Amino acid sequence: MTVRTLAIALLILGALLPILGWWASSPVGFVGPALLLLGTLLLWTRRRHGR
Repeated sequence: MTVRTLAIALLILGALLPILGWWASSPVGFVGPALLLLGTLLLWTRRRHGR
């Protein structure tokens, strides 16, 4: 698994968790924005170094 694949998976999971958390009334929905931020950060730092 490459860093890009991991970052994309985190973005997808981060987008789905708030929806699932709202539907299930679970606090897992609060993890979604953190995963979105982490995925974005991974993609941004990857582009910054040109790899």
